[in-house]
Amino acid sequence: MSTFCLVYKSTAIKSFEHQDIKDMLNKARANNLRNGITGCLLFYDGEFIQYLEGNQLKVLRLFDKIKEDQRHHNIKLVAHGEREGREFNDWEMAFEDFFGDNDQINYLRLLVTSYKKNPDSSLHPNPTANSFWLAVKENLGKTLESNF
Repeated sequence: MSTFCLVYKSTAIKSFEHQDIKDMLNKARANNLRNGITGCLLFYDGEFIQYLEGNQLKVLRLFDKIKEDQRHHNIKLVAHGEREGREFNDWEMAFEDFFGDNDQINYLRLLVTSYKKNPDSSLHPNPTANSFWLAVKENLGKTLESNF
C-alpha cells in the first residue's frame, strides 16, 4: 500500500528547551495516533529534521500547522512523495535529541552531520533517502533498547 511521506527541516527558537520538546512530543504523539501519522523527529544543534508519513491530506494538514508553529523558523520542505509501506510504522513519533554517548547516537550524529553539510544529496526521495531513514530507525531502536 502506498504511503505519503514528507521531510522538512527548521531551526528552533533560542528559548526552546528540552522540556519544551517533551511537551511538544506528548501532544504530537497523541495527535498523530488519532490521525494515523507516524514518523521521526531529530533535534540536533538547534535544528529539527522531521519525517512524517501517512494519509497525504492528513500529513499536509499537519505540515500546514507545523509551519505556523512559533517555536521554530526557517522551515524548509526538503522532500515529499509516495513510497510503499511505512518506515516508522510502530512509532507515532520516534525522537532523538542526541544527548548521551553510545555507538548508535554517534552513528546518528554522523548521518545528520552529513545531511547538514550536503542536504541536497541526503534526503530527496531516492535510495539514499530510504537508506538514511532506515539507518535512523534501526539505530533509534538500538538506542531505545540500550536505555532500558
